[in-house]
Amino acid sequence: MSLTDGFEHHLSASPEDYERVLKDGVVILDTNAILNLYRYTTEARKELFEVLRGLDERLWIPHQVATEFWRNRESAASDLDYFGNELIEELQETRRQMERSLRTWSNRVALQRDHLQTLLESLDSAFQPTLDKFQEIAGSRSEGKSRNTFEDPVLLELQTTLAGKVGEAMGEEEHKQAVSEGLRRVEEKIPPGYKDKSKGDQQAAGDYLVWAQTIKEARSRNCEALLITGDVKEDWWRKESGEIRGPRLELSKEFYSEVGCRVYMLRPPRFLELAREILNISVANETIDDASRVELSSYDIRERIDTASAVLASLRDDLLNYIKGGSRLPLDGDPIGLANDFPALIGLFHEDSLVYLAFASSTSRVLRRWHRKLSGRKNITPSDVSFVAAPVTEEQVNDRALMHGMLTEEQPEWNSNGFGNHDPGRLRVYRGLREDHFDLLYPIDISMKVSRLIGARNVGEAFESLRGYAPYRVHMSLRDLSEVADQEIDSGELNGTVENCLRILTESLPQGWQTTVMPGSIIIEPLLKDVPNAQLILRGGLINEADGTGSPNKFFGDL
Repeated sequence: MSLTDGFEHHLSASPEDYERVLKDGVVILDTNAILNLYRYTTEARKELFEVLRGLDERLWIPHQVATEFWRNRESAASDLDYFGNELIEELQETRRQMERSLRTWSNRVALQRDHLQTLLESLDSAFQPTLDKFQEIAGSRSEGKSRNTFEDPVLLELQTTLAGKVGEAMGEEEHKQAVSEGLRRVEEKIPPGYKDKSKGDQQAAGDYLVWAQTIKEARSRNCEALLITGDVKEDWWRKESGEIRGPRLELSKEFYSEVGCRVYMLRPPRFLELAREILNISVANETIDDASRVELSSYDIRERIDTASAVLASLRDDLLNYIKGGSRLPLDGDPIGLANDFPALIGLFHEDSLVYLAFASSTSRVLRRWHRKLSGRKNITPSDVSFVAAPVTEEQVNDRALMHGMLTEEQPEWNSNGFGNHDPGRLRVYRGLREDHFDLLYPIDISMKVSRLIGARNVGEAFESLRGYAPYRVHMSLRDLSEVADQEIDSGELNGTVENCLRILTESLPQGWQTTVMPGSIIIEPLLKDVPNAQLILRGGLINEADGTGSPNKFFGDL
């Protein structure tokens, strides 16, 4: 015997070891390594897929990884959209607040109308380009994050790359025994997976299922294994002086005992570096940097969730019990003007049912926003809705894991039907809506009266009044508005309703312009198109229909 016989699990991996396992072993992707593809830049993702394809038949994932991928795909895919929509709403609310302040000030000092218009245009010129550019950048970053599986490029690429490389599911009895063993290890703090104890159900055994299926596959191939994972918890890695040195000794020893070969582990950035050196595949330094950035960001999120997970279930139950048992306040009452603002979990009730849950850093601001939204809808009014606000900390407001757990448990109707959507964006506004979508159940009411519309003298003033005072989104791009803002309108015909204003405004627009009243918003643009979901379509530049040169206004009726 040599000094290393029986102690192979203590050996550090050498460059030769990595070369051997990359060329002759099985390379296994953990769930987080796959889900993080949604967070990579397009260029980095493309190069990582090139590396994975270069592994050919040596690439493999356990069936448990596929299970966890499908369980968490939508959440990972929607991360960028979630945070982007939050920022858009904050920017838009800031702009609306500044406009309200300007108008209030102008009334107090009797400012001339043209001076006020100049200030508002200056405000728009500062805000709108920033918002448009952000939406452009955020849209390019979130491209492919769609929940539609048939148009998700990450998923489509994974299907091709992993074709024939996904392990089979365990049989019923084998799976039952593996879950039992995984839960035993969790209780006795035997790696891997004991750091997932807080999950509290069979998901706590998930890491062990990945491990057991990895051992089974390596044994069938009689080869070494390289596990690529972004997980940095202590139940996987051996750390010395705070630095990762390799797999836990228990894991290395168990693998060698079961397979007769060694197991190695790498995080994605180091894997890309070695693949470039050993497999001679082009990988840019920027791609490795991006992988490191994503890993660090994901690690921060996981650490935050892990820290909260010990009390997550209890806190979730306490908050839900508070919401369900608390005294409900009318959304249409004085509490809207809460002077002492505070962060809270807010539950909305409609017809005695809990229909929406959301965290809010500013309770009064969110309640005002919901009041404004419901005040401009058909089939519902703010007086039909009540709320309970459970005070929380700022840290809890930002804890998406806590919110996800409550939504999974309660499944409030409005959390999944579009009520919380702030800005659908130009590309999504015309798409079909589900029958239970909030905008179809409660479409915007264009018959409502907005007294500030009466004084408008031209298209620009009418549009600004609509956008500022109608309680729903009225959109026209800054560039388009600049072309038609000075077009005079027949102000004598204005009666203060949104529909009346839209008709008069649109009649003053050139031919080729269209106003489309969607279930949830109004779009004014130089584009003619039929939209089946529209409540109303109005077209500018009307000429006598009989001579065939005009484009008639069309009414599709109430939804």
